[in-house]
This record gives sequence, structure tokens and C-alpha cells, in this order.
Amino acid sequence: MAISESKRQKKLQQKKKKRQLAGRATSKARFMQPSMASHYAHLPIHECLAPTILFEMGIGSLIWARRSQEGQIAVSAFVVDVFCLGVKNAMFHFMEEDRYEHEMKPALSQSQGQWERLHPSCARKLIEGAADYAADLGFSAHRDYRNARGIFGDVDASACPTRFDYGSDGQPFYIQGPNESTSQANQIIKQLTRRCGEGQFHYTMML
Repeated sequence: MAISESKRQKKLQQKKKKRQLAGRATSKARFMQPSMASHYAHLPIHECLAPTILFEMGIGSLIWARRSQEGQIAVSAFVVDVFCLGVKNAMFHFMEEDRYEHEMKPALSQSQGQWERLHPSCARKLIEGAADYAADLGFSAHRDYRNARGIFGDVDASACPTRFDYGSDGQPFYIQGPNESTSQANQIIKQLTRRCGEGQFHYTMML
């Protein structure tokens, strides 16, 4: 039985529409990578990095990266203040290895010296310890910390034999950052006074 030209055209249009929908779905899936770090916690650990002078400067960026079989990097980065405020910033990204090596790492390493590799258990212990130290002083970790720390997976921080001493000379030491206004700095100092008492902490304000 012959198919009329109108029916044939209708079938062709239906097939074309299905192909377009399938293409859109594929494209959408390609660009909608999961934004939760915990989705990548099963990948092999690529590296964990910290500044060699972190406990001299008091603040620095730490990197925790996992690598997919396709060569992409799932990375959480943390700006950690080991003297006082704990995790001041946190972020998670999933990117190509080339971008990770030639853009992200150089950008994070500016003004903080060389990287040193940490065992994953020690990297987790250092970051979580800084967050706990700050929390005890009354300061919360950055709002994205909860997501970014999902990259840790089941790594056991207690397996790290290294002891990390937070604060400076046994006391909290607040250094006003470039993104903290005078008003914010004063609030931090007031909180330290409430928690620690007069003379039981140090601070540096920007002129």
C-alpha cells in the first residue's frame, strides 16, 4: 500500500523532532555536571596540596583533587585561616586537567610560596581542624564548605599522625583581610573578647 506524500512528510517531521529532542537532552547533560562534590568522592585521589608556609603566614589555599578516567579533575579548594577564622572560603569545580594545571593552581598559589603534597588523611585533618578551632571561637565556616568537603569521601582523618597547632603562640591571632571592612573586623574582635577575654588573643588591623 503506497504512502501518500503528506503522510511521508509527517513521519519525517516526527523523526526530525525526536532527533532534535535527543540532541538537546545530550547537550544539556554534557553541561549540567553534578555540582555536589560528594558525587565525585569515589574517584581516585589525584593530589592534596597546601602552601609550605601556611603556618607562618597563617592563611593560604588548600587543594583537594580527584581525577576521572577521562582525565578530568574534581577539585575542592579551601582558603584556610589557621590562626583564627578557619575556613574563610570554599569552592568546588569539575574541569579539564589542562585548565586545572595551568589556570586554577597558578592562580591559587600566588603570594603563598610553593606547594607541598599532603597525605589525604592529613589534608582532611588540617582543614577540618581549622574549621573546628574557629567554631570553638564562635566563627562559622564559609557557606560553601559543607558542599566542598564532600570531596573527602571516606578518607579517615584520624589516620594522620601529624599534630596541627592552630592560633599563634598558643592564642588566636586575627589578621584583618582585604575583604573585611572595619566594621566586620571590629565585630570579630568583639567576639574574640567575649570568647577569650581581654589580652588573650592578638589582632592586626589594616590602616
